[in-house]
Amino acid sequence: MLKWLTFRIACSVLLFSGIFTPEAHAYIDPGSGSVLLQLILGGIAGIGVVAKLYWGRAKERYRSLLGKDK
Repeated sequence: MLKWLTFRIACSVLLFSGIFTPEAHAYIDPGSGSVLLQLILGGIAGIGVVAKLYWGRAKERYRSLLGKDK
């Protein structure tokens, strides 16, 4: 219980310290856009692969429950 509370407090402090900064004189490199795009497309591809794997397992399970084995 204490570990969970400490974790929640630490996450809250990190979140609020990132949101309420006075000014950030930051520069976003043009290459950052392509890295972000690769991250998004890779995540979509990963979700697709995981969904395909579990869809086959779920389909087999429901077929066996309904008595329609191959």
